Amino acid sequence: MISARLLQIAMLIEKNKVVFDVGSDHALLPCFLIENGICSKVYAGDIAPGPLEQAKANIGKYGLENKVIPILSDGLAKAPDDVDIVVVSGMGYHTIRHILESCDVGRYQYFLLQSNTDTDLLRRYLSEKNYTIEDERVVYDGFYYEIICFSADIHEPYTDRQIKYGPILLERMDEVFIAYLKDKRRRLEEINRQANKPEYEQIMNEIDEILYN
Repeated sequence: MISARLLQIAMLIEKNKVVFDVGSDHALLPCFLIENGICSKVYAGDIAPGPLEQAKANIGKYGLENKVIPILSDGLAKAPDDVDIVVVSGMGYHTIRHILESCDVGRYQYFLLQSNTDTDLLRRYLSEKNYTIEDERVVYDGFYYEIICFSADIHEPYTDRQIKYGPILLERMDEVFIAYLKDKRRRLEEINRQANKPEYEQIMNEIDEILYN
């Protein structure tokens, strides 16, 4: 019913919490959360009427009208007061940052973010705000995606290496993250055969340090 990417996000959601899915599109994640007993109420938010109509169609298809509530909202502008957890996935870094800057982050228990671009810049932003990265995952779903769980709890700034690769991912070093690093290094090596840039060599050496030291 849902992609491996959305399934990994769902696995990071604490049971019996109220979730607001920003940019929910077809409301696949909210419907999954209800149908699998993870949540009893989920808001499916979208900025555009078209995708929201698609969400309503899916909600009706699964008979979840009273449990998945569609909301026309720019980010979290119209998020109800009972929301515990926010999901923002499938967008670019700049859009995600705009959403975070336009809301009271401390109002929510935690956020689950999946950026299609510049995940390192997203971590740097969280670090500069002294937010806490509570958990991280890498999932392969045709491409490798990084998922960041963070809260507004105060944390000292992260190191450059933690920002680039993820503090929790570096600590855990699970099989998917290792495969992701190896894939990243392979692609850099292919590019560097043509480009021959010192910065690519530096990144490859850094990845080797993480993998083999």
